[in-house]
Amino acid sequence: MKRLLTTLLSASLFAGVAATTTVHAQDEINVVMFGMPYTKGLQAIAGDFEKETGIKANIDVIGQDVFENRITLSFTGKSGDIDVVHTPVIQVQRWVAADWLKPITAEVDGMAVKSDIMAGPLDAYKINGEQWAVPYMAATGLMTYRKDILEAAGVEVPQTWEDMLAVAAKVHSDETAAIAMRAVPGQGFNMFIFPMVMRAYGGKFFEDYTAGDLTPAINSPETLEALNVYMKLLNEYGPQGAGNFNFAEVQAAAQNGQITFAVEGTGIAASLVDPEKSKFADKTGITLPPGGPAGRSPAIAVHGLGIPASAKNPELSTKFIEWAVSAETMTKIALAQPFSNFTTQSVAQNEEVIAKYSKVHPDFLAVQAEALNLAVGHYRPLLPEWPALGQAIGENINGALNGLMSPEEALEAAEQEMRDILGL
Repeated sequence: MKRLLTTLLSASLFAGVAATTTVHAQDEINVVMFGMPYTKGLQAIAGDFEKETGIKANIDVIGQDVFENRITLSFTGKSGDIDVVHTPVIQVQRWVAADWLKPITAEVDGMAVKSDIMAGPLDAYKINGEQWAVPYMAATGLMTYRKDILEAAGVEVPQTWEDMLAVAAKVHSDETAAIAMRAVPGQGFNMFIFPMVMRAYGGKFFEDYTAGDLTPAINSPETLEALNVYMKLLNEYGPQGAGNFNFAEVQAAAQNGQITFAVEGTGIAASLVDPEKSKFADKTGITLPPGGPAGRSPAIAVHGLGIPASAKNPELSTKFIEWAVSAETMTKIALAQPFSNFTTQSVAQNEEVIAKYSKVHPDFLAVQAEALNLAVGHYRPLLPEWPALGQAIGENINGALNGLMSPEEALEAAEQEMRDILGL
């Protein structure tokens, strides 16, 4: 991850912009993505792509749950109705194994923008020597906090999850709950957040993932301790209904002054310290997520754009991807949206971008870079089976959180389901 820190803070001057070519007026492509600041920002400037290339881009931004169903039907049916698809790095192994994506090594090598893309996120999409997508975002986990509430309670920003329990007890009230985090089950929902707690206590998914030992190991004393902390924070110190919160509810609770702490991804955290997005921004600080006996492990998520194997005109798809990750496009989105986790390096040196995020919070870009430096690339295992594994684990974690089973039962069930999914 040190390359991510280096590339985020030091720019390359080699910015590429999608080449303008002569195309037929009827040329158009269909792009399907799920909602986040970048994808919404891209949709808003789709007309720019048509003006530059003559190609009409129909950009559909949908909910993540709807997205999963939509792309699965398209991929399995080989309908060819999607030309460019939002490709989360945690999905790419499964999609490649299922022959759902087109390898685009030569296409990416031919992009002028390639040298301006961060090496770490770009390499995350290399499998068996082939490039399968181009990254547009590398997000990480951060924590926001209400400075005024901590000051009134006479407490410091918690550095560990154990500290968080103690601080939460002092700041929690009927008017303002102590903390909110994602709780609904899913590999992109509670399984984006809970591993930050689990890894801080030394918990792990497998016996030795890096050595290739994929024996499930989630049912451990370390993970149990982490789960108990997560449950106590949300059940005793969270807002009403916290057991069913997703990122939208966490964001709304923080922006409405209903919580003191939010542990979230970069995009949500950026909106909470942005004076234009939240009326409590001037009272909100930003820092790393808490650590534990095993240190800190901020979440990391890389998202990119790929070309479905069934795409009817991959040449047009390639033109769109190069335009979408160009410095010019990324800069427009970074300025218009709470989008600071861009992967095109030179954007970080744009004076307007620097001014915007310094105004949002003077420490924002530095804290984000520090979190990326601490994150591990396999924060969520990069396996074809991970979506199913993450869903199964997330459902059991949520079941324990909402009192449907004990934490011990949840971890036992999660480990057994992992074995079943992996055929062990």
